[in-house]
Amino acid sequence: MVIRVPERQTGQNYADVTSAVRDLADLYGLRVVVDGSPNSIPPELLATKRETVIAVEPMSKEQIESIPEFKDLIVFLKSHNLDEPVWKVLGGSPADYLKLEEAIVDNKLSLSDTASDKVVNQVKDHLHSVLTKSLNRILKSSSTTKQIIKIFREKKIIMIPMPELEAEGFLLDYPNKVFREVVTMEDSYIVPSSSAVSLIITENIQNGEGVRKLRDKLFKTT
Repeated sequence: MVIRVPERQTGQNYADVTSAVRDLADLYGLRVVVDGSPNSIPPELLATKRETVIAVEPMSKEQIESIPEFKDLIVFLKSHNLDEPVWKVLGGSPADYLKLEEAIVDNKLSLSDTASDKVVNQVKDHLHSVLTKSLNRILKSSSTTKQIIKIFREKKIIMIPMPELEAEGFLLDYPNKVFREVVTMEDSYIVPSSSAVSLIITENIQNGEGVRKLRDKLFKTT
């Protein structure tokens, strides 16, 4: 059985998933798969000593481009030298590539029209929108998250080990739209939640004008 847990909003309690999973497993003998992010899953669910945690990490650029459903989109992006800027903003999230494709279709544009400047502009406008939303996430984040952002910018880093963050006197607060935790065999790290958020942090973007300049920088060769 698969239980999909939606992300909770700031101030909202975790869904009572832990007891539900235990009842389904113990009373009915079911194998339960919980599909959710750290923003949605209660910490107790990850400390039962019976769980198996499978982290789904972002895809590589090659993996994204090999998805059959994105063939027309990738061909169009490459034909206009847009594939690298799009990759830098969207990263390895298939869902974000799907949203880009949907934005093109929703505006009654066609990827088969490889000479269409309208499609090119739609791609640029969509990425501008993604970057603006990422900036807004940062601006609306908690004071603790803003302090962690400051550490990233001052040290010019793209990740920080959790023990190092704790040594600085900080613990990542949840729900969190700016950072996420990555666990490896050696350690756990805090990294930006998306490629767009990472760009906003590393490029030290502070406002809408900064987003516009970043967009121009990304597309300066197109």
